[in-house]
Amino acid sequence: MNNHTTRSRKGPAPIPNLFSIVQHNCFGSWDVFLSLFELFKEATTYPSVVFLQEAPVRKAHLPSFNGFRSFFPPVRKPRVAAYVHISFLASFSVLPRFRGVDDALALDISSQEPLFGTSFHSFRLINAYSTNTHDHCVDSVSPETLFLTLEVALLVVGDLNIHNPLSDPLSSFSPREIGSSTPYFEMAAEAGFALLNPPGEYTRVPLVGKARSLVIDLSFANPLLLPMVKGWEVSLPLTGSDHVPITITLAPPNQIPSPRRPRWADTDWETLSPIIKSFQIPPAPLSPSPTDLDAWLAGSLDRLTALLKEHTPVSRRSHYSKLWWSPHLTTLRCKFHKASRTARKHGTLALRDVANTSKAVYFKAIKAAKNKHWSSLLLNATPQSLWTAKRFVYGRTPPRFPTLPGAETPQ
Repeated sequence: MNNHTTRSRKGPAPIPNLFSIVQHNCFGSWDVFLSLFELFKEATTYPSVVFLQEAPVRKAHLPSFNGFRSFFPPVRKPRVAAYVHISFLASFSVLPRFRGVDDALALDISSQEPLFGTSFHSFRLINAYSTNTHDHCVDSVSPETLFLTLEVALLVVGDLNIHNPLSDPLSSFSPREIGSSTPYFEMAAEAGFALLNPPGEYTRVPLVGKARSLVIDLSFANPLLLPMVKGWEVSLPLTGSDHVPITITLAPPNQIPSPRRPRWADTDWETLSPIIKSFQIPPAPLSPSPTDLDAWLAGSLDRLTALLKEHTPVSRRSHYSKLWWSPHLTTLRCKFHKASRTARKHGTLALRDVANTSKAVYFKAIKAAKNKHWSSLLLNATPQSLWTAKRFVYGRTPPRFPTLPGAETPQ
């Protein structure tokens, strides 16, 4: 499997319970492959997994790199590959799955100990390289292959070669491009997947010519994995490919609840006003450096803010709060309203198609979030909360006595 070996390079192993995943299209070049892996030795740690699309192939063999083991579909010219660090393999069980598709590769990662500080003992990573076939009418990797509804944390990455305003809102697309990409985003929304790419962050930048920059290297996380995603960035230097390397960081989710917001309109100013008048700012340092000046200003502001919060009540969760709402739905709502305003303003057919796509993705994501929250409510129901669930289903019982409009007494 690894007959062509590059020069030996020693580097720091991945940090336990902090997984770094790199995805990159190598453009079929050995030079790009070597440039990518040479970048890792300059970092503080090697990535745990490197997903490649269009990896270089010679005589049905892929290159190898010291410290990594490769996995790829059993075909003569694989389009996708995964390189897993040996220290990661020593700590976790990695099972490759090919699912009968030459352009997609899945890794099932499991451990005897819970992962990321959660109760999960396994998660799945999918790497795909989708190309258009049959006169650009059929994609080599279907959305049904990628966006699976599983009770396991799932990350989908790859060069999907699709163009959609949800990933690139500043560009204009043809009806054919929107039509071919819509099934992917609709199925992702139905399964509750969130797009990790920041909107408009280009992942393919042409090296020569006047071709436009594109957002085609995409990353999706399902609801179980999304709290573990701590970063998505393109901070690595270019490797010679027209695609940029993408780094995704997974870490234990933050278990500290967000603080409740102060209700500044209800601040007790009668008590606070004399205290503020007597508040004294500590003297500024003499001839301070920019760092010292910044620390002095930050310290003074923190003291004043703490004083204000001591005399300000905090907000409570509203009875009308949507427990199933998420930041991902907020992002989709903003995209939907923006696309709708643009379509109403200009009224072109392409913009109306974009607005309809954004609407479908947004409402399907809401439906998926509600279903997931309802399933979780029933799964964790207690004898006391079961009656609350029943009331949600059947509604409130009608009043036993009819109302008498305009009457003060029943007589």
